[in-house]
Amino acid sequence: MYLKTRLMNGKRLFKRGQSTLELTVAMIAVFILLLASVKTFVWVNQRLVLRREDYEQSRAAAASNNPGVQVDESGYPLLDIFGESK
Repeated sequence: MYLKTRLMNGKRLFKRGQSTLELTVAMIAVFILLLASVKTFVWVNQRLVLRREDYEQSRAAAASNNPGVQVDESGYPLLDIFGESK
């Protein structure tokens, strides 16, 4: 790998601009991935709670001899990581 150098007061100095830029881009990517994983985690937990509540309600209805009760998930919140649907 060829590194461009320059002389300053007789010493060779490596240019560090590219590594700073790469670090900045990598940190932004890590932040976006972290944000997406947190949003996904919250969304999954919210859906699990809603499914559990609906399931418990359907079991109460099934206990009253209504065998065709199923959970309808159409009203559950959609996964919207970047807030585009608002």
